[in-house]
Parts: sequence; C-alpha cells; structure tokens
Amino acid sequence: MPTSRVSVIIPVYNCERYIADAIRSVQAQTHPPFEIIVVDDGSTDKTGAVVRACGTVKYLRQENRGEPAARNLGIEHAAGDLIAFLDGDDLWTPDKLAVQVAYLEEHPGYAMVYGDMTTFDDRGTIDESVKQRFHITFPEGNIFLPLFKETLFGSGSVVVRKECFHKVGPFDESLLVGSDYEMWLRIARNFAVGYVDRPVLMYRQHSSMSTLNLGRALQDGMPWEVLVLTKILARYPAIPAECGWSVINQRLAKPYACMGHTLLRVQDHANARRMFRKALRHWPTNKSYGLFYLATFARPSHLAAVRRIYGKLNRRVSEGRQPGGSSPVIAA
Repeated sequence: MPTSRVSVIIPVYNCERYIADAIRSVQAQTHPPFEIIVVDDGSTDKTGAVVRACGTVKYLRQENRGEPAARNLGIEHAAGDLIAFLDGDDLWTPDKLAVQVAYLEEHPGYAMVYGDMTTFDDRGTIDESVKQRFHITFPEGNIFLPLFKETLFGSGSVVVRKECFHKVGPFDESLLVGSDYEMWLRIARNFAVGYVDRPVLMYRQHSSMSTLNLGRALQDGMPWEVLVLTKILARYPAIPAECGWSVINQRLAKPYACMGHTLLRVQDHANARRMFRKALRHWPTNKSYGLFYLATFARPSHLAAVRRIYGKLNRRVSEGRQPGGSSPVIAA
C-alpha cells in the first residue's frame, strides 16, 4: 500500500455546479489524500459555500488572479510530499492516487507520473480514452521532445514530487491559458517522467469551460500553445540544435491552423485567413493548410454546401452504404 502523503490542489472559479462532484471524487480515492486544498480564484457565485459543505477541505481564497496563481498558492500551503492537481469541473477515477503514488514509490528516479484520460459531458456520455481514440503510445522517461510536439496529457492526470517545484520554479502567472503545459515541459526538461497505462482523469466538456473561451483567444497576438512554446524555446536555447528548426516550425504551425479551422467554422473568414497565413509561414509545404487558406476566400454559402455534401457522404459510410463496400474516412 502506498504511504506517501498527497496534497491535492483544486483551483476553482465560479464552479458551484461541479465542484462538489470533483471533491467527492478525491474523497473517494482508494488511497486517501493527506489533504485537499481548494483555492478559490475570487469566485462570485456560491462556490465557497459549496466547498465548505464538503467536509474536511482546506479552503483558500484569493482575488481573481488566474489559475496559475491559484495553483502556486496551493503549493505554498501544501504539506504533502506529492502534489496532485484537479480542475473544479473534472473527476478522478477511484484508483488514480493509488496507482500513481505506487508508481512514484517504485520509481524513485522519476519526478512526475501521468496517465490516460477519458472525456464526458453533462449527460453522462463517456468517450473512449485518448489512447484508444487516437491509437497513441504514450512515452515515459525522457519525454521532453514528445511533449514538445504534443500536449499529451491534462493537469488532472499528473502526480508530482513537491521538491520539483524548488528547481523549476512556480507556474507562470503571465499565462492566461497553458501554464500547466509550460510547467510540464519544464519538469520534463529536467526530470524523468513516468506513465501509468490506464485512464486516471475524467475530463468534463461543457459550454462554460475555460478552453472554449480563453483557450480560443489570442495571447500577445498568438495562440496559447505558440506563446508557451516560444517561452520554452527562449528558456532552453539548445532545443533547435537537438530537434531541428523543421520540427519546431511544424509544431508552431499547428495551433495557428487549429484556430484557423475554428474561425472558418463560425464563418470569420478574414481572421481564419490570417491564422492559416501564419501557419503557412511556419510550414509552407503543408498542402492542407494551403487549401484551407484558399477556402477562406470562398463565400460562406459555398462552404456550407460543401459541408452538407461531406455530411451526406459520411452518413452513407456510417450506414454501410458506401459503393464497393469500402469505408473511407471523410473529414467534413
């Protein structure tokens, strides 16, 4: 049985609807946490009252300074050897702490461990895990380069040795979104990171989640991932020599293209065109980006007609009526 003490830190803002479920998923762990610290980032709803009704929970409140500041405050007050994070609208699987704490106790040379995750919605629909959906093999050990290329995991899926923060420093409070990804990159740059091959986090998708708002906004004129990666490249200037500028530029292109797709779907063609143009500056040979850039010059009604055609074709494929018996994947 694992014996390490775990401090669970839950940063929260205006989350009265979900925070009790999050706390209960921590209290139901088969390896009980040493303490649960909820840091309220200046909520204006009934979050504080809901937290206080949840039993033995340490409740801290700060003015609205953002999620990274809330996590930093939680770390300052944490008394455990290990730190685990959970967002106020997500849930843990019951054995999350047991399996990850055991992993760190069995691998003393590893500073952090992460796991797979599933997504679910307010109707209770649970999707396949990330590993199952995308057929990913998650890395462990020196994972910096794979983590640089892809975000890989969410903050609620990790357990970290508290001593790591003494070396890499606190969360970057200047980042509105992505401070967790920036932190995991710093940890992966300095330490070995482990992986447990099972879902440990249930990531809730709902209309008020921050990734639908702040996550889609530009920071300093760029998508949040580009800002995070730019900061990491400045912090560790040896990265280009290790992986090459081609890899870096392709990585920087993807968030611009992703934002371009989002803007194109809501028919904001001018800004979508700007995003695809920036993606092409980093990755000029990407034909897909070029086609979508050209699509931003089309009339919205024409693009809507193309989507309807693709939708009909996709329905035919899913219903098994594709001519010749083949089932190609058609992306709308």
